[in-house]
Amino acid sequence: MGWADAGRLTDGVKAMIKSGLADPARICIAGASYGGYAALAGAAFTPEMYACAISVNGVSDLPALLGYLRKRAETDFSDSFSLLQDQIGPAYESDVVARSPARAADSVRAPILLLHGADDTVVPISQAEAMDRALNEAGKTHTLVRLPGEDHWLSRSATRTQVLEEMERFLARYLGPATP
Repeated sequence: MGWADAGRLTDGVKAMIKSGLADPARICIAGASYGGYAALAGAAFTPEMYACAISVNGVSDLPALLGYLRKRAETDFSDSFSLLQDQIGPAYESDVVARSPARAADSVRAPILLLHGADDTVVPISQAEAMDRALNEAGKTHTLVRLPGEDHWLSRSATRTQVLEEMERFLARYLGPATP
């Protein structure tokens, strides 16, 4: 799945609802890194589908991410900028801007949990902070949890435990207890 087609997840959710595998009132979309982007995109672009969303070290603003990677490529000679620009498209294209969840925060209906490593150099914490600002400006329910000293991969076991506990509390609050 590519950056432009995170919306294909909707087809899978609809199929699970139709088959009775999912309760349409209790669906939370969650993911990390690209999956975090997909979770935010789901909440922003198909808001009727989700009761909540969780993004861990996720991307919220595609042009800003491309700008960050362009700067990094100048100093560390990385190919990541070129590869990602090939997948996402040029930062100035209107459809790239339009696929940025932080720029569509007004359409979000579901509560969102943002978890982000403060020392993430793959997807900088500025991505979660941008989503946080956009959701604040739109008056949307959300929580940002900064993970001090943590990287993109949540390398510290204490942080992984913290992330799971934060997710568990969030799910209990917004989905309630599981029904048999």
